[in-house]
Amino acid sequence: PMLRALGWDVEDPNSVQVEYKDKSRKNQMWLDYTLMSDGTPIVVIETKVLGTPLDNARVQAHAYSNKFGIGYMVATNGDHWQMFGVSNNSKLGESILRILMNFQLTQNEPYDCALQVLGLWRPNLASGEPPKEAATLVMIKSSPEPEPSSEKEIVEPSNNGNWVPIKSLKVKKGKRRLPPPNAIKFPDSSTKPIRYWVDMLKSIAQYLVETGQISAQNCPVHKERKKRYLVHTQPIHGTGCEFARKQEIGDLWLEPFSGGVIEMHKNACWLLEHFGIDPSTVLVSNPS
Repeated sequence: PMLRALGWDVEDPNSVQVEYKDKSRKNQMWLDYTLMSDGTPIVVIETKVLGTPLDNARVQAHAYSNKFGIGYMVATNGDHWQMFGVSNNSKLGESILRILMNFQLTQNEPYDCALQVLGLWRPNLASGEPPKEAATLVMIKSSPEPEPSSEKEIVEPSNNGNWVPIKSLKVKKGKRRLPPPNAIKFPDSSTKPIRYWVDMLKSIAQYLVETGQISAQNCPVHKERKKRYLVHTQPIHGTGCEFARKQEIGDLWLEPFSGGVIEMHKNACWLLEHFGIDPSTVLVSNPS
């Protein structure tokens, strides 16, 4: 259904081939879905069962793209979609992955999913131009921006003071379309509004940067010894991959989508604790 919506005729082998293989190879490799252009495979798609992590799918898709010389690869379980551009570094003798989209239909906002998946839209790929990473949606306001103030932003949400510590926020596994909090309040009483889940993590990172807790000197910021970063001076992980949905914070970059809502909530609490702030002192307005 996703491929059809993006303009790919799944019944036409000149457009989409299922279990594509190269007969000239001794060890045949079967590709789940291959998107075609003028008889040439241009995108390999590795699919997994709904709910399955995409780690193995990415490895397989990467291997297939290298073997067949295909410049783009997609890994999906039907809900979580990732697309990468694959390029070879002749000097290092290795291929480099550049992430082009990364979203979950059950977790991300619909406009965000629609914006990102345009990288797989057939007219985009058929144009001959390389698909680019989705841009951030621009919201145009009808009223003029207020004059900047030197004071910290204080925004009191209309929730009748129904504040709870961020760590006690109930984020249940498997619950779809869970609404985010309305606002977040920090120990200095500065308050920021929240519209989407990503705003919660971004507001925390901004607060830590503004208060001098996070700077270029203590970057990259990452959990344990993993090569995937939360905050860095450049939007690139230790693996060489670009941040999936990078958010600019001053001179630094935040990677908010390392997982779904539950993982984002965990990262928010971890980020506070990592820089010595008790999560019980940071409050969010309970969406319920």
